[in-house]
Amino acid sequence: MSGSSDELLKMAGVAHASGRLAEAEELVGRVLSIDSANYQANLLMGVIAGKTDRSDLAFSFLDKAISAVPNSFEAAFWLSILHRRAKNLAVATDYAERADRIRPGDAHALNNLGLCYLDQVRLEEAVAAFERAAVIRPDMAQILHNLGTALYLQGRDFDAANAFDKALLIDPKSTGSYLSLGQVMLSMTAPSEAAKCARRALQINPNLAEGHLLLASALVEDSLTGEAEKHLKKAIELNPQDAQAHGLLGQRFQSLGKFGEANEYLHKSMSLEPRQGFAYFAYIHNNKITEKDRPMLECMEELLVKKGLDPRQTMFLYYGLGRAYEMLGEFEKAMANFDDANRVARKVKFGDAAFDRKAYAKEFDWLIETFDKKMIDRYRPSGHPSDLPIVIVGMMRSGTTLAEQILSSHPSVGAAGEQRFWPMNRKILFGEHEKTFHPARLPQAGARYVDTLRKISPNAAHITDKMPPNYELLGAIHTALPNARIIHMRRNPVDTCISIFATPNRVPVDFAYDRDNIVFAYEQYLRLMDHWRTVLPPDRFIEVNYEDVVIDREKQARRMLALVGLEWDEALLHHEQNERNVITPSLWQVRQPIYTSSVERWRRYEPWLGAFRKLLPP
Repeated sequence: MSGSSDELLKMAGVAHASGRLAEAEELVGRVLSIDSANYQANLLMGVIAGKTDRSDLAFSFLDKAISAVPNSFEAAFWLSILHRRAKNLAVATDYAERADRIRPGDAHALNNLGLCYLDQVRLEEAVAAFERAAVIRPDMAQILHNLGTALYLQGRDFDAANAFDKALLIDPKSTGSYLSLGQVMLSMTAPSEAAKCARRALQINPNLAEGHLLLASALVEDSLTGEAEKHLKKAIELNPQDAQAHGLLGQRFQSLGKFGEANEYLHKSMSLEPRQGFAYFAYIHNNKITEKDRPMLECMEELLVKKGLDPRQTMFLYYGLGRAYEMLGEFEKAMANFDDANRVARKVKFGDAAFDRKAYAKEFDWLIETFDKKMIDRYRPSGHPSDLPIVIVGMMRSGTTLAEQILSSHPSVGAAGEQRFWPMNRKILFGEHEKTFHPARLPQAGARYVDTLRKISPNAAHITDKMPPNYELLGAIHTALPNARIIHMRRNPVDTCISIFATPNRVPVDFAYDRDNIVFAYEQYLRLMDHWRTVLPPDRFIEVNYEDVVIDREKQARRMLALVGLEWDEALLHHEQNERNVITPSLWQVRQPIYTSSVERWRRYEPWLGAFRKLLPP
């Protein structure tokens, strides 16, 4: 076959477009044998070499093409893709930006530019590039998926979920978008929705390791840990190199108090993927850190210096280092890392949104005005009669997990952990903007709550629910269930606030990442609890000091049992042997005998208390 270079290039282009790459390469080679500087031939040969995984050859030809025609969109675009594939991210980004300047309306180029920014965790620039691409091609599911990924990493969960939803409307068989949407649902504390996403992905591909991993994570969050362990092990069976699955399985063993097994999986996770934060944090949270652990801390510090981790992993590194340095007695370094952890966590979970103190206080005003003694006395007689629930409340990090662990050691008491029932029904009871209270809905809510608890522990005489922020809803809970027992856990205010500041939260807490905001929220909590003290009957409501439990566990355990009406059982003196699943940040502490190191913890941080100092006694 003979012909001019133009004819050969035309035939090569047709062969390339049809996927006949070997034929296209042979035709282009003939052109280059005639004219080695031919721009189109070098470009096409570079693209073919790139598509057939011969990167060095691809770079050689594409470099010649872009040298011949510096404004070649195609050469810049392909050089960006290939350098990104080779992890030459700075070079890839330069070429991607050049391609965008040459042809600013090309959605594929903008998508590639966004991916380059995403790889470097330049999230604002990535979002901007994907948003521009989505305007040009709103029908491209992959662009919307990538936009959702960048928004999620920014902490913009609602926007990310919207992007993934749109991607799935276009491509309803995309397992990747189902998995990503499920991850967002977990972040938004909607584990049932996350499980639905995982099950949908597994319907499409039953051997999808990431699907089993997501489903396991959702089941753990929903307290269905037995089923979760099965899916974690399946994920590892399908992908033995899955670092995240090993890390989550390690956390699963932590929740059961099996710390030896937990450490094995966490170490495996770290060895499979050293560039992460979660497994390091989980290991530190699970162990007493000593001088022998210095190399691990140095590795974590190095990861932070190098940067490039996504913000969530960075956050875990900072929290882990803070906790480790506290155990090593280096309190200034510990607090510096907690400061950084909260800075990143705030950005991840709330972006640039500010904590609205005025609105927060107004909610508490409404609760105090609405649930006065007259209203409670009026509607309590129509409440559901069950005495099944033991509602344990308090400011977060106040000892609610310890109280539940002690009480659920009694053979007649089951443990439901942190149930989302009342927060999720808040709008039903109080209206969209908490302007209207619907007391007629309380008995039905009480019945559904009892049914929810009963499914968790069918044979128990009483079941604990230790969701700390239920303290806001005690008026509604008592009116709906006048025979439910309520235990309010209290702890030294400054110790509580430091613990909030030093602990990553499973759910976003709008005030939790700034000292001044934490103090403000704590003051509102005190104000509301002062009100509940005046309207809740003492035979249904007691207050227990965390420090008193540490000093005399038996005395406080007997007080709690007396409220519930149960006989004493020696098992309450050995709560650390309780084998129930625990998924709160206190999962390590409640497996230990009562210890005093958390009492007056604030004294170690006295020079760096900042706004917390306001809560010290005069």
